[in-house]
Amino acid sequence: MHQRPSVSSPEPAPVALEENSSGVELTPMKKKHHVKWQKLYIALRIIRAFSQAIKYDALLRTFSRSRSYTAIDVDPGIDGSRLAKLVRERNHDYLEELGRVQGLACKLETDVRFEGVSDGLSIYVSILVVVATISFSNIWPTRQFHALSESNIHTTTCVVRDNREQQIPASEAVVGDLVHLKIGDRVPADGLYILGESFRVNESIATVDISPNDGNPFLLAGSKVTKGSARMLVTAVGMETKRAEIMSSICPTEDKTPLQVKLHKLTHNIAMIGLAVASTVLMIQLVKYFTGNMKSSIGAVDYRAHKTIDQVCKDIIGILVMPIVIATSAIPEGLLLAATITLAYSTKRMAAEKALVRNLAACEAIGSIKVICIDRSVAISSSPPLVKEFWLGQVRFEQKPPLRAVLELLHEGIWLNTSEAPSDLGELQTHKAICSWASQELGMNLEQLKENCRVLDIENFDQQKKDDCIWIRRNGDDRMHIHMKGSMDEILALCSEYYKEDGVIKYISEAARETFKNIEQRMKDNGLKCIAYAHAAVSGDLQDDGEKNFHPGLVQESFTLIGFFGIRELFPDDIINFVKECQEAGVYVKMITTEDVQKAQISALRCGIFSSYQTAVTDDIIEGREFRSFTDQERSEKAKKCSVIAGASTSDKLLLVKCLKDSGHVVGVIGGCPGDENLFEEADVGFYIGIQESHSIKEKSDIIIAGDSFDPIAKAMKWGRGIYNNIQIYAQFQLTATMASLVTDSITVIFSGEPPEINIVTSISSGKIPYAALQLLWVKLAVGTLVVVALSVDNPAETLMQKMPVEKREPFITNIMWRDIIGQALCQIIILLIIQFEGEATFKLSDGEKDTLIFNIVVLCQIFAIFNTMKGKNIFERLKKKRLFWMLLSMIVILQVIMVEFLKKFAHTERLNWKQWRACIAIAMISWLVGWLLRKIPVREKPYLCSL
Repeated sequence: MHQRPSVSSPEPAPVALEENSSGVELTPMKKKHHVKWQKLYIALRIIRAFSQAIKYDALLRTFSRSRSYTAIDVDPGIDGSRLAKLVRERNHDYLEELGRVQGLACKLETDVRFEGVSDGLSIYVSILVVVATISFSNIWPTRQFHALSESNIHTTTCVVRDNREQQIPASEAVVGDLVHLKIGDRVPADGLYILGESFRVNESIATVDISPNDGNPFLLAGSKVTKGSARMLVTAVGMETKRAEIMSSICPTEDKTPLQVKLHKLTHNIAMIGLAVASTVLMIQLVKYFTGNMKSSIGAVDYRAHKTIDQVCKDIIGILVMPIVIATSAIPEGLLLAATITLAYSTKRMAAEKALVRNLAACEAIGSIKVICIDRSVAISSSPPLVKEFWLGQVRFEQKPPLRAVLELLHEGIWLNTSEAPSDLGELQTHKAICSWASQELGMNLEQLKENCRVLDIENFDQQKKDDCIWIRRNGDDRMHIHMKGSMDEILALCSEYYKEDGVIKYISEAARETFKNIEQRMKDNGLKCIAYAHAAVSGDLQDDGEKNFHPGLVQESFTLIGFFGIRELFPDDIINFVKECQEAGVYVKMITTEDVQKAQISALRCGIFSSYQTAVTDDIIEGREFRSFTDQERSEKAKKCSVIAGASTSDKLLLVKCLKDSGHVVGVIGGCPGDENLFEEADVGFYIGIQESHSIKEKSDIIIAGDSFDPIAKAMKWGRGIYNNIQIYAQFQLTATMASLVTDSITVIFSGEPPEINIVTSISSGKIPYAALQLLWVKLAVGTLVVVALSVDNPAETLMQKMPVEKREPFITNIMWRDIIGQALCQIIILLIIQFEGEATFKLSDGEKDTLIFNIVVLCQIFAIFNTMKGKNIFERLKKKRLFWMLLSMIVILQVIMVEFLKKFAHTERLNWKQWRACIAIAMISWLVGWLLRKIPVREKPYLCSL
């Protein structure tokens, strides 16, 4: 009776074939074979473990809190943790204990020293040493996107150090710093308001407007200064701020994008098919083994009753090897790798086109955009408007300038927005146009105005009407002068008098008021925007309400109309071209505007949404109030048909996007106006474009357009379609190779009657499967990765923008792709099986030459299959300038030659002669002929396999 050897024994018995009267008995395996199998298994486990490590590290890097930290010295009597919570919790009691703001400022001492920390390069170095291929595929895309994100976040702030103001990076502000803030600045840290003038901030993180004073001196990091200037004492920085606390509480979502869902589903289905085939092969092999239908190479029955349990277990393990290899080769792991590399490369190229991607998922959605909504004020923001008319009283100003007294009032009124940037893009552009015209035509001197007048306050007291008001006091004059600017109808309603062309003030009669309205209507008919200016002077006893605030009745005083402008807002050529490109690409463009129906219709005609006035039928334009009044079903139908929504509010924009998404459309939004944050969150893709810096809106957007041109958006849409197309190309390539490998291996194993072995290399020599371990890794990892890069770094074809966008429900694998996959796979299967079973007898090949020939043909078939997957005509003409593509293909060929001819022992190959090499190339080139024939076969539009 044989003694069962220990499984963990480090010294297994040597291999020997002992022949006796009853046949041949198989003794334990050789040690080197066992070790090789263990190494292969360990290598696969290491690859999987480090892949998970990279993903986890990438997640940490995505939400990394800081690249460095700053150490400071704080008074020992101050509790650092309580100090950090001071502003977050608005703790007035603790502020009193510290002697209020002035006392705390004296106790804090800024002592800046920087202590850099490692950025995690060591972990990447170790991963590169262990497995370079997997590291490259995971690290490179992550680092590329991280670099793109970093390039857009560097801001500076002004601090007082060494009794002088100096500019430093906002991230280097430390506790105890005195920070100087002005209009447009972003508060760099939590702190306390010390002193300032007419200071106001907008805490976008909490959506609250505050006016710091003795009762509320707390300032939060991330707030934007919207008015005045001030100095702030820093009390908390970095992860100690209120903003960091809120951001840390937000858990990152791991929702998969539509393309990721399709890829995961496709990979899962193919893996399940591979597992089912492998399980079937395993069952067949086990039945053959235990029924005595599996024989050794000399014809003896392999399974006999007198075999020990240990020997049977070894045989079963050998049988398991082959199904495992089959299941492994069936997994198309390169699909997700292709998506990652394609996204990384496309993101970098889009950044070069001035489209900075903040959300990678948006890159996939861009290619499927069916409807894109544009805010009118954003559309005109890149083209400065022109002053076409100026009216003083009821007389249009041509050449003769008005009287000096009226001219000074007009200059002061135009100066209205020089101390505070308008919140609306259209207002800002209009203001710039009027200032430019007044400087050239009226000789307005802003510097002189600043010397002669002092701004007391600025108010935008009516957000809906957007009429602005400024309080000023002239030098040597106790009176307060109030200037108002706004739309003609709103300003005219506040005025009881107007200046005539000769400077005389005249009462506005009903006839005069009707004349002004007629002038305004004529301007509207001509597509002009009417902006009016008014003035009032108030004596000193009415200037405050007794509590040091401006009297609330000031804005209700009777004003005198100074004059009004007719402004023509121009649509730039790039927006016209953009609309045309979208329409050719099957993308519907919808305009949203706050203007009335008449102005909205003119705007739609000018930007190209309507081709002529007659095309603007009733269903094409709809008012916001009417849109809100519809039922859900009616609103959904109107959302599909209408091209313009006039008089729209922010809620109307949001309602339109929701209706379009509920209808199954992928919706893109181009915005940049206040209130667009929720719109970006609701849309599938949010494009931020604008000449104003609005960090709260940028943070909600998916893609930031650098500058004010629409060209990068059109290019981004083309890159989005290119991403989808490139991944489809690689999927076709991968599935063809997977299907051919799966069927070939399965048939080879099932019809092989030779004994099983534990070691995969021994299985190769026995003829059970046509690939050795190194060959399998080369085909699956190295060749697959290089092909991924070669196919993923291709620029999108111009023809992509001449097709309809991909629908959400459209299957990832189209009928044309299935036709090519099945046809090419069948061609490879037939060729490989003929060589596998008839190679020795028909072609006079040895076992080693046969296996090497199969391995060589498989690799060459994959190379030639790359060209079959590419769509369109003149493929070689398009690829002629793709140096990286040809370099990678050359690398695959060179490495393949090295493996076959020079790594004979290491790769378990046999050298091939020139005749055999020519045969391999000729056989692989058959795929081109097959591809040409397949393209002649028509296919139906309805998908064959909707689930894939």
